[in-house]
Amino acid sequence: MPKEHKKRGRREEKKRKRVQEEDQPESKRAKSEDDPDTGIIIDSGHQDDGADYIPIAGPGELPFYGLLDEEEQEYFKRADSMLELDQFNDAEERALFLANVYKEANGKELKIANSQSCSRLMERLILMSTPKQLKALFQKFSGHFLHLAQHRFASHCCETLFTLLAPIVSEEITTSAESLSGEEANAIASAEELFLTVSREFEGYLGYLMTDQFASHTLRVLLIVLSGRPIVGAHTTLLLQSRKKEHITVNSLEPSRGANTSTRTVPDSFQQALDHMMKSMVVNLDATSIRALASHPVANPLLQLLLDLEFGRAGKAKARDANSLFRTILPDDPPEEGTDSASFFNAMLYDPIGSRLCEVLITNSPGKTFKVLYQTLINEKLQSLAKSETASYVLIKALERLNKGDLEQAMHKLCSQIEVLLERSRTSVVKCLVERCEVRGVDIGPLAIALKEACGQNPTERLRKMLKMGTSNSESMSEDRRKQIENYDPSKAHTSLLAQSMLDSPGALQDLIIDGILSLDNSSLQRLAKDRSATHVLQNSLACAGNTIRYRRMIMPRLANMTVDLATDPVASHVVDAFWKGTDGLPFIREIIAEHLIQNEAVLRESISGRAVWRNWQMDTYKTKRFDWMAAAKGRRVPGTKTGIELARERFASQKQDSKSKSSGTKGRGKPTSFPNNATGALLDAVQELLIPFIRAADEDATAKETGHGLSKSGGGPRTALVEYHKPQKLTQLLDPQLPDTGIGKDGFLRLVEKVLQYSVNTWDQGFMQKLYASTDAPGVATELILSVLNTNLDVYDASPALTIIEKATTKALASLFGLTGPHAGGISLQGGSASNTTSIVIARNTLYPSTKTSGIHSSPHSFILFTSAHARYSIEQAAQMLGFGSDAVWSVPTSPQTGQMDPSALSSLISKAEYQHKTPFYVNATAGTTVLGSYDPIRAISKICREKKLWLHVDASWGGPAIFSPSLAKEKLDGTHLVDSIAINPHQMMGVPMTCSFLLGADLRQFQKANTLSASHSLHSDNEANEETDGGDEEGRQPSEIYDLADLSLQGSGRGDALKLYFSWAYHGTSGYRSQIEHAFSTAAYFATLVAEEKDLVLVSESPPPCLQ
Repeated sequence: MPKEHKKRGRREEKKRKRVQEEDQPESKRAKSEDDPDTGIIIDSGHQDDGADYIPIAGPGELPFYGLLDEEEQEYFKRADSMLELDQFNDAEERALFLANVYKEANGKELKIANSQSCSRLMERLILMSTPKQLKALFQKFSGHFLHLAQHRFASHCCETLFTLLAPIVSEEITTSAESLSGEEANAIASAEELFLTVSREFEGYLGYLMTDQFASHTLRVLLIVLSGRPIVGAHTTLLLQSRKKEHITVNSLEPSRGANTSTRTVPDSFQQALDHMMKSMVVNLDATSIRALASHPVANPLLQLLLDLEFGRAGKAKARDANSLFRTILPDDPPEEGTDSASFFNAMLYDPIGSRLCEVLITNSPGKTFKVLYQTLINEKLQSLAKSETASYVLIKALERLNKGDLEQAMHKLCSQIEVLLERSRTSVVKCLVERCEVRGVDIGPLAIALKEACGQNPTERLRKMLKMGTSNSESMSEDRRKQIENYDPSKAHTSLLAQSMLDSPGALQDLIIDGILSLDNSSLQRLAKDRSATHVLQNSLACAGNTIRYRRMIMPRLANMTVDLATDPVASHVVDAFWKGTDGLPFIREIIAEHLIQNEAVLRESISGRAVWRNWQMDTYKTKRFDWMAAAKGRRVPGTKTGIELARERFASQKQDSKSKSSGTKGRGKPTSFPNNATGALLDAVQELLIPFIRAADEDATAKETGHGLSKSGGGPRTALVEYHKPQKLTQLLDPQLPDTGIGKDGFLRLVEKVLQYSVNTWDQGFMQKLYASTDAPGVATELILSVLNTNLDVYDASPALTIIEKATTKALASLFGLTGPHAGGISLQGGSASNTTSIVIARNTLYPSTKTSGIHSSPHSFILFTSAHARYSIEQAAQMLGFGSDAVWSVPTSPQTGQMDPSALSSLISKAEYQHKTPFYVNATAGTTVLGSYDPIRAISKICREKKLWLHVDASWGGPAIFSPSLAKEKLDGTHLVDSIAINPHQMMGVPMTCSFLLGADLRQFQKANTLSASHSLHSDNEANEETDGGDEEGRQPSEIYDLADLSLQGSGRGDALKLYFSWAYHGTSGYRSQIEHAFSTAAYFATLVAEEKDLVLVSESPPPCLQ
């Protein structure tokens, strides 16, 4: 005969048994034969002749509230699904849906709570209800709580309702009655009264409910609510909920909803009700009955809670009360060996259920009682208890209370059993011992020796044995299979916790773990990182307090090479997150890790774990704002960022201003978010809409950079990495740069802007590597707009007073960085480095040979010679041609073949040669950052020669000058700048300031003025009163100490306020910000040079590291 067709397997068998049990009439427990309504059997699920019998009257049979019909069940199931997903558009829509569900559930609340399929809906309704709805539902349940609490499904609804309504009691206490409307105050009872009604409803049946499989949970929640203790916590959660409890959730519900994690304020009536309930539960039970409950799986947690509440409310002094629960369980004082109390305690030590009550007794007993319990019942069999799977937890509670002397004795006793404890997976005892010895200051040397002997002398094998790491490689396994295998052995989690506690104990114990990690080969290190339990040991080792930078320097380079592989693993990705702490103080390794991540962005973005690592390491910031990222990597505050208190103050000020605006009736008349609605504003807004996408495109193109082509654009031609390139003739046709007779207006203007942007090189792009300039930043763009709006001239003070003061302050601060700190030191902004160099030659000639200012060089008896490095840029030779010296007057000084620096001895020889030929040397140009090699000439040595020969020393620091912002770089490369006469520097090159921004700095600006001003009859502003602010001039009073008409300092008659660009950028980033930016640039260049040197197909023509950035 064929067998019945059935699904096979353990799960299906369990399911069939569960269905069969549900089909039978519900029975809470075995009844007594004599009186089925007045007795219960206190046992763990079976009856026998020796079962303990406690005569407690029960409430009788559970009432039947009816069943939902099919349509009702279908409706409520759909409602449950919608509430679980919680995909409503807004809170109003959710509230409307809840109201409709409550309307449909009206009169059916008890049916829903008792329904297997719809009770989840009731829990979700409770989670999402308002206080008013909760109290209304509570009233619907009133009078039925005694029966609902005993029901398998309805009991969960009661617990959730108690939990959600508990904080409302505290709110009603602190809220004045006047704040509630009369209808609200009278229609619904207060939350306090509702809970008191439940306590009265349970009265008379509390002893019975203690052992009810479902009601006992509800009763525990009610006791916690009445006590005012947190409902959710590490301690109370274990007492309130079964581990099998299904947790009903709502997707978008805030985590704090229902999570009462803090102590609550409760009324005095709650304390009275709690006292009454606690007494009622045990009033008719003698010591024998209560001890029987201690081994009952349902009643035991309630006994634990009662003891905890008893000590928590009255303190350990309650133990002296003969009527207390503690004294009922342990009536002998002290409970010495041979007493009834000692016998009971010994019996419970090894009971899987009763031992939990022993833990509570150990934790809460008075000091005198604990000492007796420990010395007589625990200390003598310390080693035996530690080996027991059950009693070891009681021992842990005892170890937590021992003083230093007793703890040291216990440690020595347990050291001989360490190997056995590890074999039996009693690592929790060892972990507790480690932690308590650290707290009490006990010498852990013997414990470290015992662990070393137990796990082996070889560091690698010791760590593997301690963490239970197998030698098999699980990398080829699926994630589900690996997780299944690792979860099968929960002891691995305990060994991991032990190792983590050892890491938190600096000294010998920590060294055992550290040495083991360092001894692992790379393959084993990867397995450690990917092991679901052991990975926490590796993570903690990177951040433990006692860890030195030596360990992190040794382990982090190895881990950095595994970054991508670990980042894409669901477990090991957390190790990569820990890399940040592991590289604290090692910013160069942080940058290497970031480079690994950036190079494998596509791989990371395909993985959930990889995306999390990318986000945690803030790699988007690294891509777009590397300077800010590096500042954070070096532990510095990012320039321009604000602290939390600063942001809070701004929010407060903004809210205050908004409130003033509303009160004064000015709502809607605040500052406009865009330009005024006129031609200028509309045009600027439209241009901004074109510029922002142009800037953003630089980042969008980043993913295609390796192909050598940018992302194609609709209607555009092929693009290189930076621009849609065309030959000049073709581009002329495409741009069609005509100047029409009739204006093209706003729309035509915008079309021209689009064309210009389309065919222009995007300097914001990461692939733009022109060495002498790059993109600017937000402050730079804003400053250019401000200068265009001001559209002023800095020739005289009266035309631009604010920009004049800013330029003087900026150039003085810049000069002081170079050591030019005299009272007349400062500078002037010019059109570029060439203009600065040319102006310096004019100042040098007119200062050293004043007659040339009026008679010129041709009538002079002197044949002037200028000296510059053979590697210097062309501007000196061009200036010589422009000023009438001729290019032959510029003599090139040989440089070192190794460094490219000017040779001081060669300079001295050339000067002597010029003098021998009856020529007049007067000017030496030293270079700080040559065009090709980036060499820095030896300024101090050159200045010594110039002083001896009385020559003007100028430093062309147009390219390499910004290194002055870094004290370490300045000392190495710009030593001696305080001895020079003038310096040229271009912030628009290395500092990201918008072009053009160039300065000529000098030790004495009076020389600048005297060399460049005309006679009084030719000057347009010689009598300007701004220049009359003298702080003591020369003897005739003609030379002011402060010069405010800036045209007097240079050859140009008019000048733009380009100093404002550096001023705003400097203020935005700060000196420290520029220091970080420049140091990062030099370190990047050094790193790149090492890569070039290692590449066999490339030749490094510069030093390594290179002197500058190229």
